[in-house]
Amino acid sequence: MKRRQLIKNLGLGGVALVATPTVLSLLQSCKADGPVFEPVFINNSQGKALRHIVDLIIPSDEAIPGAVDVGAHKFIDMYWNEVTPLEDQAQIKAGFDALANRLQDATGKTFEDAEAEDYDKLLAKYLNASKEQEEVFNKSLGEYYQAYQRDKTVKVDPDAGAFSLLQNVRGMTIWGWKQSEEIGENVLAYEPIPGQQIGCLPVEEATGGKAYSL
Repeated sequence: MKRRQLIKNLGLGGVALVATPTVLSLLQSCKADGPVFEPVFINNSQGKALRHIVDLIIPSDEAIPGAVDVGAHKFIDMYWNEVTPLEDQAQIKAGFDALANRLQDATGKTFEDAEAEDYDKLLAKYLNASKEQEEVFNKSLGEYYQAYQRDKTVKVDPDAGAFSLLQNVRGMTIWGWKQSEEIGENVLAYEPIPGQQIGCLPVEEATGGKAYSL
């Protein structure tokens, strides 16, 4: 199955987001990407990193806009700023510190001078990790969260922190891309007024193989 078709059939990508009026209003305010991304929660260099990562997760092609084209990176930054609890905001920033550490070790570069291919190496390492490696990362994260409750100055293991942040960003990117107006109405199966429910109908016959946007 081609990558683009696989993305069409994805669900929420494992991220626990609910389409509340507040979240949808944030999403609707994030239209096509402009010449400059000015984040409101993360700093500018972290914003450059986020934009590269989001673009790599769902790139554009000749037929379908990518995640950056529909403003998914802007939505993520605004969601973190306006919806995410303060303690979770601290964890996100710790994740960016961890990612910067791993980027420096892997490429010798910072968020300011890294390019898409540099982030692609990190995505390959953390988003394609084996089940055994994921268990190691999650065990380290669990130990970190327990220690953090006792001491707010404790630092997350850089590998576990980078893994956690990239998992978060991937899920939010997929969700934001699917829920955007452009993708929801023009790429996925769009039916704002549900009709008759027909059970056991093959997806290919019902929607041409597309997931529903609503």
